[in-house]
Amino acid sequence: MGYYIRYPLRHRIPTVLVRLVTDDGEVSFRARWKQSAKDLHHRILFRLRHGWPLWFEDEWGRDLVFKSERVWGALVDGRR
Repeated sequence: MGYYIRYPLRHRIPTVLVRLVTDDGEVSFRARWKQSAKDLHHRILFRLRHGWPLWFEDEWGRDLVFKSERVWGALVDGRR
């Protein structure tokens, strides 16, 4: 016997709001992230300093990849 859920599963996945400033303009999306938003911000800055690409998974399960040389700034907001 199956039960109907009130909220879609994507609402139960913890997400944070990520805003990136790139050469093409500002990009904002909700990324899946289980730890604190501050931890994600530190990891983004670490990857930018080392020149590694930024890889995210948005709330719909799609992959988003950004080249570090095209990203100028990042802001992470943990509020829902």
